Amino acid sequence: MESRYLAGAWELNRRGVGPDQEKLDRVLVGGLLLETILEAPRGPLDPEICRRFIKNRLKHKLVTCLAGRVTLDHFRTLVNHLDRWLPRYYPLVLPSEAASGGSPEPLKVMPFRDPASHPVGNPLREEALDRWLAEGVRQVLPQRPHRKLNPRGLREFLHRTRGGCFRVKDFEAHFRIDRKTAWEYLKKLCAAGLLYHNGERSAAVRYCLADALLVVKASALRLKTAAALENLPRVRVQEVADWLIASGGDAFWVSQFPGFLKGPRRAEVLARLEVAGILETAGHWGVEQLLRLTRPWLQKS
Repeated sequence: MESRYLAGAWELNRRGVGPDQEKLDRVLVGGLLLETILEAPRGPLDPEICRRFIKNRLKHKLVTCLAGRVTLDHFRTLVNHLDRWLPRYYPLVLPSEAASGGSPEPLKVMPFRDPASHPVGNPLREEALDRWLAEGVRQVLPQRPHRKLNPRGLREFLHRTRGGCFRVKDFEAHFRIDRKTAWEYLKKLCAAGLLYHNGERSAAVRYCLADALLVVKASALRLKTAAALENLPRVRVQEVADWLIASGGDAFWVSQFPGFLKGPRRAEVLARLEVAGILETAGHWGVEQLLRLTRPWLQKS
């Protein structure tokens, strides 16, 4: 429920108040920040993780609460001022226990986004991929220059797949080549060790980036996920596995997990993944649970 002071501030913003605009903007941000922290009790997380989480939730609240109430230019101004106002208000309204709390080991946490969004961790081992593109690509890609089928274009495509499976027609569409040519190059890339074939036929054929170039042990994780989620359709199992691989081992909030899984079904899938030793709890923030892949599923540095 909207607090009365925020409702009043929205009304004054709607009317326009000239030189007092910035003061009212600070009231809006300060009030929403307080509400955000009160809605999320402290948890056993690193102080910097807490701060990032609050900031991202505050941005989310700005979108949901101010939509239709302020102009687009005014909204952009508010967002741009967050970095200046947050350090001023945050220490004043965050309970001291949360500020001094810590976690036993540093956690990389994916920024909060809409629950249907993809994870934003980096699943690729950049240095290993750079070495392959510098050394192994010469005998595979065309000798004559091609508009997109070159090391740079290949890197861009692999980043778009985020370590997940893709089809021949995805490769074909990205590089704007015919199906036969796409298949020939995919076969060469598999032989060269960049990709691997899932062993299926016809429409079920998928290609994936080799494990050595990923942060996660993807092949083994796919098999374990399929065994743990045998009650789900195969396409859904693949989406869950791809999502976990795309996380790059970063911790994530339950609300970020794939958008097609909701309510009891999401809880069931996460429970099965935890029982199978794929996921573990990394922390809590109020009712929010922080999860991550267990260490055995990550490649050694």
